[in-house]
Amino acid sequence: MKCSLFKNGNIPCSYFIISSALIVSLALSLFNHFNSQVYVVSIGYNEVGVVEDSSEIELFVEGLTEWSSKMYGLDLEFNENLIIRKEARPGSEPDALAVRERIKQLSSFRTDAYMIQVDGQPFVPVACQSDLDLMIEALTEEYAVESNGGSAKVVDVDVSEDLTLQKLTVNPDSLFTAVEAASLLKNNGSEHYIYSDPETELMLQGFTNGLQPESHNYNSSSGVNGIATGSNSKNAAGSETDVTLNVKTLEEVTEVEVIPFSKEYIYDDDMLITEKEINEPGQDGKKEIIYQVERQNGIEIDRKVISEEVIKEPQAQVEIKGRKNPPARGTGSFIWPVQGEGTIYNAFSSGHPGIDIHIAHGTNVLAADNGIVTYTGYGSTQGKYLILQHGRYWTLYLHNSAHLVSEGDRVSKGQPIAKVGATGRAFGPHLHFEIRADDGSGEWDSYYQHRPVDPMRFYKR
Repeated sequence: MKCSLFKNGNIPCSYFIISSALIVSLALSLFNHFNSQVYVVSIGYNEVGVVEDSSEIELFVEGLTEWSSKMYGLDLEFNENLIIRKEARPGSEPDALAVRERIKQLSSFRTDAYMIQVDGQPFVPVACQSDLDLMIEALTEEYAVESNGGSAKVVDVDVSEDLTLQKLTVNPDSLFTAVEAASLLKNNGSEHYIYSDPETELMLQGFTNGLQPESHNYNSSSGVNGIATGSNSKNAAGSETDVTLNVKTLEEVTEVEVIPFSKEYIYDDDMLITEKEINEPGQDGKKEIIYQVERQNGIEIDRKVISEEVIKEPQAQVEIKGRKNPPARGTGSFIWPVQGEGTIYNAFSSGHPGIDIHIAHGTNVLAADNGIVTYTGYGSTQGKYLILQHGRYWTLYLHNSAHLVSEGDRVSKGQPIAKVGATGRAFGPHLHFEIRADDGSGEWDSYYQHRPVDPMRFYKR
């Protein structure tokens, strides 16, 4: 049986069946091809996923950039190479949510900024040109407050180095505030960026890729936001350069100073020359002085007086001093000044005007000869100490723990006058003992007035 008849002959029915199958198969292939096409999204060489609608990702990146700009308060640009291409991916499952999340993780941004240059050496980037002036103001205020407690009036500021700005593009996390830049310069440039050639579109390496601004970390080992830091920075050629800034300030500093009171004397022939009384206590005066102070980096290098005004006159102290020579009760010979032997561990020398006798704490200190107690008091080096006047000689007893006599007391040779201690500048309990030859005045006006002599010349030890 024939299926159909043509001019050139008969064609079997199977021809039509095969042709129809091929046409249907081709149609199904074309249908599957066009239905399996998706948009492959990549950031640089990193494929982040596939989506059905490319415009959704474009709008997301645009919105992400706008949101980040508002968060930073800067005009930002998306810094990554975003590639969206259409491909046939049979069996792939588009996931726009996962793609958006991955883009957030890999995204970074850039913004226009200005590199502060010190004598032509790049230092740190700031957001705008006005930050340079703000940095100098912040540095000046910090030096003035630190050096004078905030009371100085800055009348002039001079920066020795040439400060310029270079426009560039950076990651917004790399930007410094004016205060932060001033703080780095105040540390004499001890921490700096290491960056690439500033002639290119500068992208500082090592910043975090998150969407939250990072605070600057000034750890000298980890660097600032992961950038290496050190005592020197490197320029594009790789040579090391110190980046420092020297700020000179001229200030007017007002200070109130004490005017020490003077002393006036009334002499009494019935009082011993070792005795005195205060008839009218003195009072210090005050004066206001205005200085012109020049500082470099907060360190004072010059000071001049502009004006001076007395705001309170000092009142002289009136003292009554005796003129009567004390009785020559001293014998001119001396006994050992402590009760017991003790050990001499520091002898008399040109730099040590006495002997140090090591002995137990609380041991009695003895008057080495008959005399008068002319002084009992305390000194930061001497500790508790007292002085006896013997006529031709004076004796001194230092580092005592307690005194058993008072000024003006007459004492006898061998009488306990104090207790051994370690007050003042002392290494353990001991008595520092001195003998001094009177200079002929019979008065004690200053600590080194009378010539010290070696105490051991009076002892057979």
